[in-house]
Amino acid sequence: MTFNRRNGFQLSEEPEVWIAYERAIFEAELHRITNFITGIVAPHTKRTPKDEWARLVLEQLGGVKATLEVLTRMER
Repeated sequence: MTFNRRNGFQLSEEPEVWIAYERAIFEAELHRITNFITGIVAPHTKRTPKDEWARLVLEQLGGVKATLEVLTRMER
């Protein structure tokens, strides 16, 4: 992936380059989601275990985290 002001973002002709870029994005998002769960949502859920909102967020983000983990580990 390259960028210049005139043409914007341009993809390489090589699919391996796209896949490497996508995996890097998945890894970055996995790191962000994991930190958010660990640092904010899990403590919220622990302090207020009956809070439906906190439980829902934790469950949904757990699914997102699992999906990102699979995507970063998949072999092509």
